[in-house]
Amino acid sequence: MDNIQVLEEKINKVINKLRTLHADKDDLNKKIEELQQALHKKDEELSAARQDLKSVNALKSDIDKLNTERETVRSQVETLLQELESVEI
Repeated sequence: MDNIQVLEEKINKVINKLRTLHADKDDLNKKIEELQQALHKKDEELSAARQDLKSVNALKSDIDKLNTERETVRSQVETLLQELESVEI
């Protein structure tokens, strides 16, 4: 009878270990799902940030063009003012 009790104890230990492993697997699967959702959210945020960066770069380019145009106009106005000053009326 002792052999049967030892065998029962071992079987019970295996069953308990399997239950623990199954619970651990469920916990890990839940964690994987949470991490995948977080990754998806971060991917969306990254995509939005990239779009914002494109917009910022476009605005910067526009500002650079306007600054160049402003300097051209300023130069032309200075030239005209110098010409007016040189003319004696």
